[in-house]
Amino acid sequence: MAAPMEVALVTDTAGPLCNCSAWELHSGSALPGYRGGNSGPRGLALLGGEHLLGAQLGKSYINVWELQRKDQLQQKIICPGPVTCLTASPNGLYILVGVAESIYLWEVSNGNLLAILNRHYQDLTCLCFTDDSSHFLSGAKDCLALVWNLYSVLQAEPSQIPDPRHVWSRHSLPITDLCCGFGGPLARAATASLDQTAKLWEVSSGELLLSVLFDVGIMAVTLDLSEYHMFCGGMDGSIFQVDLCAWPVQRDRTFQTERENGKVFKGHRNQVTCLSVSTDGSLLLSGSHDETVRLWDIQSKQCLKTMNHKGPVTNAFIVLAPANMLNPDGKPSAPLPKFSKHLHGTESSDEQGSEGLTLRLGLHQQESGESYLEKARKTYSQMYSTREK
Repeated sequence: MAAPMEVALVTDTAGPLCNCSAWELHSGSALPGYRGGNSGPRGLALLGGEHLLGAQLGKSYINVWELQRKDQLQQKIICPGPVTCLTASPNGLYILVGVAESIYLWEVSNGNLLAILNRHYQDLTCLCFTDDSSHFLSGAKDCLALVWNLYSVLQAEPSQIPDPRHVWSRHSLPITDLCCGFGGPLARAATASLDQTAKLWEVSSGELLLSVLFDVGIMAVTLDLSEYHMFCGGMDGSIFQVDLCAWPVQRDRTFQTERENGKVFKGHRNQVTCLSVSTDGSLLLSGSHDETVRLWDIQSKQCLKTMNHKGPVTNAFIVLAPANMLNPDGKPSAPLPKFSKHLHGTESSDEQGSEGLTLRLGLHQQESGESYLEKARKTYSQMYSTREK
């Protein structure tokens, strides 16, 4: 029996002719791409192994392709504003979309909009699920990363604003990326920020396990499947490898490039925008604003392949190719429904979202000399003092 094929999916900002290119990871053979529009950063996701989602750059809709029909869009999901990030649950049941400061949660089976979460104070930048789909994480320009229990969100009354399980407020500048390891609610999660740090957290307790300081802002972060290493992409094009099993254990570290030269991947000429590791932990895929995607051998730090693009790369990740991607005669088990614009099927979502809007405006209009972000973070500190450590 042949081993599952690993495929790299890549998008850039070159133009509308080819939204997403695909190629076989180990041979480099090109596969047919997905045409129509171009996806923004953190705006590409596989849905249930049968569909590909791409948030149209700067637009208020998401393109949807059937995996085997690469030359034809199946439909568009209309959103209430320009999409800044999206993700799909690993079990294929839910879609999360970031629009400005709000998170929109859709149910795939019927297209219902289940929740609008307003707990961030600036635009969303990244979203991801745990591998068992029980929790999801959100990061934003307000320097906060939030952990949400999906069950709690689904059980909340429509008039309520669900509370995040954890509020991580240790970053001092916008969150640029986040990723989650294996283990469901017991997993570890990594966050990256413009404050020149990458941090490792425990999802169950919310505890900060590790903070690494670099000499550049960090734009991308990922973990290998064994979680021996954390890879961090910098604004200067460098990629740093952080050993998570180093001894002695230190929660706060400084990555000194001149001393750890053997743990730096060098080749990109501009900021690294996305990172992904192969399933066997031997290869690292990186995308950059220098209009290239590079494939690296992790052990030697050598660049094995460089793929040139016609614009800055916005998404690049490795997946095990679903059967429908390689079978031109395959079809989804069920067609996607039309996705509702309104919360719980109501005629208007304005009233449903008003409470979250009131909360944000109330914070913004406090008569104080403090900055908007300082007031927001102080409010969070008071609201979640019993949870935050």
